[in-house]
Amino acid sequence: MRCKKDIVRLSVLIPFLFCPVIVFSQQEAPTMKLISPKHAALLEELVQKYKFDTDSLRPLFEATIIRPELIEKFERPAEKLPYYEYKKRFLEEKLVAKGILYFQENQSQLMKAEEDYGVSKAIIAAILGIETRFGEPGIEKYRAWDVYNTGYLLYPRREAFFKAELIAFLTLCKEEGLNPLSINSSYAGAIGVPQFMPSSFLKYAMDGNGDQKRDLWSSKEDIYASVANYLKASGWRMGGMIRLPVKISGNPVDAQKIMEAGIRETLTVARAAAIGIEIPESVGKEELVSFASYKPEEGKDLFLALFNNFRVMTSYNFSVNYALVVTELSEILAGSQGDIPSY
Repeated sequence: MRCKKDIVRLSVLIPFLFCPVIVFSQQEAPTMKLISPKHAALLEELVQKYKFDTDSLRPLFEATIIRPELIEKFERPAEKLPYYEYKKRFLEEKLVAKGILYFQENQSQLMKAEEDYGVSKAIIAAILGIETRFGEPGIEKYRAWDVYNTGYLLYPRREAFFKAELIAFLTLCKEEGLNPLSINSSYAGAIGVPQFMPSSFLKYAMDGNGDQKRDLWSSKEDIYASVANYLKASGWRMGGMIRLPVKISGNPVDAQKIMEAGIRETLTVARAAAIGIEIPESVGKEELVSFASYKPEEGKDLFLALFNNFRVMTSYNFSVNYALVVTELSEILAGSQGDIPSY
């Protein structure tokens, strides 16, 4: 049955929405009726294993709004588009102009993050541009709590993932004193200007300004430090290459197999050369490299060598398209300052 705006509303809890901070403590879970048996089981686990308070959790679950329309978005992310279409969504004139101004205005704070973590300030800024148009209001269109519950209840293929993120979300709300029903996210559940999933927030979010909070919504110091910390922890190497165009001069069948393996498969530059993949610049023979093909325009395929820093960016979003568009935007931003990108 189609409900208004494709939303299945479980219930509405008005009093809870006015509570700015939730206090969690261990209590025995009483018997209760919840619409979803899975919710009841999860609530019991949260109380028994994670020491949350039933009286705080119950209204959260009762206030859940399940959004079935998100399932199609889970199945068809924009990253699956050919690159020439994907790129149009981001590297359009208005965003680039906004990014150049943003990069100029926040040089000192971005530079501090670069110096503290050894991650290019242009890359930090470019990620924020691609994720939320440099923190533009209204990008996060869904209530995060509803997204995690929708994935947990309606998306069996990633049920465990969404369950883990739901638990991480409650944990970060507890630690940061946040109301879980007040936080919006992307359709996939990413939150804040850097668009961290809750588990990433817990691992990598930083207090960049020393106020004892990790504010990824309004504190630029926290935001820049957190993105830089994420990339550093994922293996970013300052000064390292990102990608280079390559030519295939050997057996095209062998080369094609390597291209199809994508960023998950690495081999040495020496091994790639033996197969007949030509990397045009002088690169250490033992450097580990991946390869991929992409479509810069319709009907055209190009081949790229992908280095460590490229693979690090795909830990943020596992997509060749994503890392490519971040790289291109970072080069535009760095060039606007007359810099040669120092990745």
